[in-house]
Amino acid sequence: EIDILVRQRSEARWDGDYNRADELRDVIDQICVTISLNQLQYSAIDLENDLEYKIVTTDLPRSQGGGSTWELQPINNPLFNNAKSEDNVLQLAHAALGMVVSTSERGVDVNEEDLDRLVSRIEARLQTLQQRKAMGTFFPGTAAAGELHGRKAADAAFWLSLAGVNARDNFIYDELAQVASEELLRFGSNKSCRAKDVLHIVERFAMAGVTGSSVHQLYNVAADCLEVKMMNNTSDSVDDSDDDSIDYNNIIKSLRGDVTFGLHSDRSLLGLWRFSTRQRKQRVFFENAAKHFDGRYGKDATRLHSINDDKSDKYEWSKLFKDPTRPLVVDVGSGMGVSLLGLATAASGATHEEEIQIDWNECNFIGVDLSRLGIRFARGVSKRWELDNLKFVVDPAEECIERLSSYPGPIKLAMIQFPTPYRYTEEREDVEASVAQGYNAQLPEDSESGCFMVTEKLLRLIQEVLSRKEDGKLLVQSNCEDVAVRMKNIAETRAGFQSLEFTNSVTSLDAVTQRAQRWFANGGDRAIGKSFSSLPLLPMVGRTE
Repeated sequence: EIDILVRQRSEARWDGDYNRADELRDVIDQICVTISLNQLQYSAIDLENDLEYKIVTTDLPRSQGGGSTWELQPINNPLFNNAKSEDNVLQLAHAALGMVVSTSERGVDVNEEDLDRLVSRIEARLQTLQQRKAMGTFFPGTAAAGELHGRKAADAAFWLSLAGVNARDNFIYDELAQVASEELLRFGSNKSCRAKDVLHIVERFAMAGVTGSSVHQLYNVAADCLEVKMMNNTSDSVDDSDDDSIDYNNIIKSLRGDVTFGLHSDRSLLGLWRFSTRQRKQRVFFENAAKHFDGRYGKDATRLHSINDDKSDKYEWSKLFKDPTRPLVVDVGSGMGVSLLGLATAASGATHEEEIQIDWNECNFIGVDLSRLGIRFARGVSKRWELDNLKFVVDPAEECIERLSSYPGPIKLAMIQFPTPYRYTEEREDVEASVAQGYNAQLPEDSESGCFMVTEKLLRLIQEVLSRKEDGKLLVQSNCEDVAVRMKNIAETRAGFQSLEFTNSVTSLDAVTQRAQRWFANGGDRAIGKSFSSLPLLPMVGRTE
């Protein structure tokens, strides 16, 4: 009867007969569902009365499958009183991220006890929804979690991962993946759900670094949905007009694989890059998250922890690593940490060039960055993946490198990968004109201003540490030709490095970007020759965002 009423109301809304839809809603609101105690067997709680529920309907936009769903909401059920009535998983996840962003912007550390309280409320809410879902045994038509319709479970998982939440036993992430699977089973094959809507859900779980059976189940369900859309092959269901590069057939294959789709997939890395660089849309999102937390809880709701200037604990190697005599790989300016997360799980011998043959399984790894948000994300994923040979620290690059001299084992490799480039101008007075033409105003003004991370001092410090530690190597990478040439020249002429020669070297380059064209037109040295490798020097899982 409930299913029929909800379906009739959906049809009335679809036809624009809102008066009839309101009449049906009034009928639904009057329904009270009673479950007799002899139908339930809860030994942990004594129940004196039958359980009563009201019906709550949720109207969905077409992008989330359209129509309406319904769920049971307890009226007198003590089983579901373990969470605050105003708690909502997505809002709590947004508040957790807001707490981290708010404190990070103020240059202080998050009080973990305050964050844990928010996480505990999320766990309690998910348990409530889990128990409510169990009522589906009696009412198959009820929705599992109305507040997590569409991609909301995926958004919550990603926001929590950005906040560095290391949930106990991965319960939160597993449960959110399960909810997302149920949502795709509910609406993923509908014509109103586009292929990109399905893709966005699995991408967010991949970007969050979620692993395990629950997310693999989600990937398989998503692959089923995409296959249906590819077979139908309608413009409404595929709708990739604004991104012709999406190869859905290849994505389906990777979703079917055990390990191929995940954090280091192309689209996952692109999504993380957008957040790490804080492009306009993502920057506004972070600002709103911080405002949400400050507005709802107040800036004083979380106790502030000052930055710990005592580096002794931060670099106490015997506490950081089980075996501090193992070779060390260092990522200077590690960003979101995805390169080291990949290398720490990579098989040995997975590089293209013999110049960097490293047994990654036998190494320790440390990443350093000034971004508290990036480091929190990296630490959270590392803990969930149980990588005890991988650590991340918030510190200036030069201070971290100075501390490496006390590391007991050899330092095999130091990496500087795609540092934020300085703004390219021929003359200082061109800065305002460059910004007016669309160049990024947040970039360091030039390579000598002190804002560009890769300085002569930093490279000298790295050279001194590596030369003491069995001739380790330095890898520098940039997607800006002039930056790559400059870093190489400083390393060779001022810091005492000698470039290796690669078999697969760069023999020619097309100046495809406007920056590269200006560099070439002004007679800049090209990144061509045996010192520049034309192939990746790290395994595919070692790519950065």
